[in-house]
Amino acid sequence: MKLDANPVGIHKVGIVGLGLIGGSLAKAIHGRTDVETIVGIDPDLKAGELAAQEGVISDFSTDDLSILEGCDLVVLCAPVDAIAKMAPELEKLNIGVITDVGSVKRPVMQAVTLPNFIGGHPMAGSERHGYACSSESLFENALYVLCVPRDSKVPVGKLADLEALIRKIGAIPMHMTAEQHDERVAAVSHLPHIVASSLSLLLANKDDGALGRMAAGGFRDITRIASSDPNLWAGITENSKEALVPVLDEYIELLSQWKETLASDDKAGLVKLFTQGACYRDHLDSNMRGALETSATLTVYVDDKPGELARITALLGKGNINIRNINIRNFRTYEGGQVSLLLGTAKEAVEAYALLKEAGYECD
Repeated sequence: MKLDANPVGIHKVGIVGLGLIGGSLAKAIHGRTDVETIVGIDPDLKAGELAAQEGVISDFSTDDLSILEGCDLVVLCAPVDAIAKMAPELEKLNIGVITDVGSVKRPVMQAVTLPNFIGGHPMAGSERHGYACSSESLFENALYVLCVPRDSKVPVGKLADLEALIRKIGAIPMHMTAEQHDERVAAVSHLPHIVASSLSLLLANKDDGALGRMAAGGFRDITRIASSDPNLWAGITENSKEALVPVLDEYIELLSQWKETLASDDKAGLVKLFTQGACYRDHLDSNMRGALETSATLTVYVDDKPGELARITALLGKGNINIRNINIRNFRTYEGGQVSLLLGTAKEAVEAYALLKEAGYECD
């Protein structure tokens, strides 16, 4: 069901790039607002065709920016270099507000100096990519950062319309400068991707065959984002280096502190470090969605008999709980085993737990 009235002044929206973020924006705007027309541009013909078949967009092109003519809002979901190349042609078109969704703001705002451009970054994402993985609900409770240039010519009313649209897709608009944004996102998003990839690489270099079999549970959870698109993240971290290198230095210094504390048998020092980390982590707002997509794992213990997996998925389907991945392990004939369910949020895991317990399953 669509929410109440359309933000005044936004009737036609153009989205350049129908990947995970662009596709999710298109679906959210289509499903949650009264925006009349959404047009899309993507070099991937299949993405455009699928979006059109689903009724999400009304027009599509692989490269013709002229379909953006007359848009009240254009969202650029493309790399910085591609956006910079589009700028001269975008300037010729009659467009209300132009924004982007990049996770680094300084480079794009230096490259695009159009008077109607506002930097944007919805703090939501996933290790998955492509239109097929996009979701209308991706931006639920996500911060949506807006970086308005000091010399912006965007009228206050149009900025208010953009903020209203952001709220209607479930996100929360927040203003900050490009410099503030990049420093903060380097710490909460870009550094964790490097850490996850480094941990995965460390084990890959040390794996003697047994190590990989032991690397389950917590290790898989903490390194999940290492599965993100390597080309995408190479580009993001390269553009983020001005803010990312200093925070990497801080992290390396902190790792050295851990090393020295361990080497000196300083148990009190270890307790202090673990306590400080736990204290900050435990006080984070669990209701907010960040740039790193959250997930929760639920383990279900099942008997070895036909139809068990189908029964579990049917139960959760009736409860409107989406299963993102299923892993079956330790299954022995006549003994049963464990089904590991990857769910979207801790809230969904709690709801799934209640449904399955009521149906007689043991789970944790």
